[in-house]
Amino acid sequence: MRSEAKHRLTCYLSGVHSGPNPSPGLGVAQSLRQAFPHARLVGVDYSVESSGLHSDVFDDIWVQRPWKEMRLPVYQAAIQEVLDGGAFWFSGQDLEVEWLTTSLADRSRAFIPSPEALRQVGKPTISAASKLPLSIPDFISAERSDWDLHAFCREHGWRVWVKGPNYEAMRVRDWPSFRHARTVMSDIWGTDQLFVQRHVLGIEESVALCAYQGELLDCVHMRKHSQTHEGKTWAGQVSEVDAALVEPLREVIADLEWTGGAELEFVRGNDGTLNLIDWNPRFPAWIHAASFAGHNLPAKLIEAAGMGTAALTPFLGNQFTRIVTEIPVRGTHPLPAVRDPLDEWKVGSKHPSGMPDLARRLSSALADGKKAGGEEQKRRAAPTMPAALQWDLNEALVDELPTPRRLLLPRTAQERFARVEHALTSQSVSGVELGFGYSMKTNPHPSLVALAEGAGMFAEVISGAELRQALASGFPPERVILNGPAQQWPAGPAPDSALMAAFADSPQSFARWLREGPPAARYLGIRLRPVTLDSSRFGTSFGSPKRFAETVALLKSLPPEQEIGTHFHFASDVIGPARWMEVYESVIHWAEAIQQGVGRPIRCLDVGGGWFPDDFDREMLPRLEGLMAAAAALLPELAHFFVEPGKAMAQPTMALVTTVLEVRRTREGATEAVVDAAISDLPMAPFYPHRVYGHSAGGEWEALGGGGDRLVGRICMETDILASDLALPDSLEVGDRLVIGDAGAYDASMAYNFGRGILDDACC
Repeated sequence: MRSEAKHRLTCYLSGVHSGPNPSPGLGVAQSLRQAFPHARLVGVDYSVESSGLHSDVFDDIWVQRPWKEMRLPVYQAAIQEVLDGGAFWFSGQDLEVEWLTTSLADRSRAFIPSPEALRQVGKPTISAASKLPLSIPDFISAERSDWDLHAFCREHGWRVWVKGPNYEAMRVRDWPSFRHARTVMSDIWGTDQLFVQRHVLGIEESVALCAYQGELLDCVHMRKHSQTHEGKTWAGQVSEVDAALVEPLREVIADLEWTGGAELEFVRGNDGTLNLIDWNPRFPAWIHAASFAGHNLPAKLIEAAGMGTAALTPFLGNQFTRIVTEIPVRGTHPLPAVRDPLDEWKVGSKHPSGMPDLARRLSSALADGKKAGGEEQKRRAAPTMPAALQWDLNEALVDELPTPRRLLLPRTAQERFARVEHALTSQSVSGVELGFGYSMKTNPHPSLVALAEGAGMFAEVISGAELRQALASGFPPERVILNGPAQQWPAGPAPDSALMAAFADSPQSFARWLREGPPAARYLGIRLRPVTLDSSRFGTSFGSPKRFAETVALLKSLPPEQEIGTHFHFASDVIGPARWMEVYESVIHWAEAIQQGVGRPIRCLDVGGGWFPDDFDREMLPRLEGLMAAAAALLPELAHFFVEPGKAMAQPTMALVTTVLEVRRTREGATEAVVDAAISDLPMAPFYPHRVYGHSAGGEWEALGGGGDRLVGRICMETDILASDLALPDSLEVGDRLVIGDAGAYDASMAYNFGRGILDDACC
């Protein structure tokens, strides 16, 4: 590359793609052209597909080999020659900044921060922001155990993002989408150093700034008004930065000795808090909008470097939007060949400048350095193994059992039911009797049903078949609660005396009761479906005054002597305990409205469903007394308060024992173990993490951590995968036993005979 003439301002601007996920190079160039009309501007990119290369704002373009093909030392020397020749470099890509920071011998003309400054603004901690009036939303490293990650997601109601250390974020809503996002982002960016961060409800805003050798030159605030599908700004409003932020920001910039542009992205929460989610070490793509609002930040960097005074530019407005337009293609760089529309890396793709390729190269170099230093590859942490489970496995003589075999864990089960037995005696609200319902559908195993009956629980049933099973298991009718959409199936004899409660699942079910005669029960009522959960198929929705009036009219039709109740169930592990508590608050207010409309008191409230065991222990039980008191305050004649823990009781009480049939080593170094269990034995495997246990070197059972290995089942189905993202023991051999825990709820009741060569006779 020839040396630059020193008498003329020359600027190289990298990252010039302009699409739905634009880079800032084009905007920086437009601002510099406005301020220095005679400057020589050179657009730099690493793909001929970067559309901004064709803009006439550039006097020249410098297209490099793709990052995956580039000889980095040669390119570094070429950039250094450009800088030594008197040019300036504006980087528009975070990873390029990271690479240049550690590669350039002289950074004085590159407008990039120091390695230490870059470290302090790294995600997710962004330690440099500790002096700013901004908070960092809760996060957890994706290198933690799957058990911990699932708990974090539940805690935040599955309103979370999987994020990379430099680029990209993927919203997840459940465990399968989390695993997908983790795999996709790890593959794209070549790193396992991802993290999970809670979503903040609010308005997205940012502050762009420029600084030179630790002096804050200028900063500007922007509020997003419209975004692309990728979350990038499409329209916004520019304004002055709040003085309460400017002064501490000036201090932080001085501490960092920052040089170059930067963008602080944050969310102004609905509660007014400012939540910092990113500190980008370069200008944002919307930077030119700040220029025509009176803040030409790129030009101020050039002025600070002693290259003259920028031309005055007119104020054009503080609101902006983007448009799609066509420009002619440079004749020297024609468009690339036409590709198949389904090509993953099609024109206009999310990363046309090859940042994933550079990320993988930098990650590979870091990994090679660790290996050279004797550091082993990282594996995700293993979850804690409960002491009761260790005892159960030792007592069961696992190595002598025929497999695959579902194993009841007696001490673990006793601990589970002892928790509700203790709550029955320790939690109380005057005049309200507490009861727990055992979900028969979740696991009807006789031993668990007997433990539930012995602990003083009620049987919660959803059909005539389950009702008769509960009665046969020793539950008297007055300790049975009936609900569900098909409680009349299958037909059979009714119990001799009244049930404790029965709840219709819909207005239609309730109307049928009125026509044919309702079940004999102390309490009758209807299942509620709060407006915030209107996507559920169960219960009656109160989304309109008409529906509420219909429900009130149905309840009024009951005989005056009939006591009434209400029923609300929704799986808390789907929406998270915090959101469940919010929904519960709305439920008791709806119950209050119902009793006012009906003109008789609500005497029974039944709530629960789908509690993950840890959440039930840590969130529900400690708050139970407060929940009862809140209900009693709105429902003064409330007599019974029932809680249905769902899978919280059964999930930990069983484990699946399986034998290794084959051990496969992949070319990438991962291990795949074929076992004699199958997805038919563990149907919930894809939907939440199951802790897997193997023998330690000392012969004890220990939980396995996370890694690139997986357990696959015996059935010829691509989906027969029992566990992935697992770290199997290096010593694993054919014939070894593994135990898959947390298999006592729907894994037990929904298991089926597929792959065993038999068919359920009930179907024929």
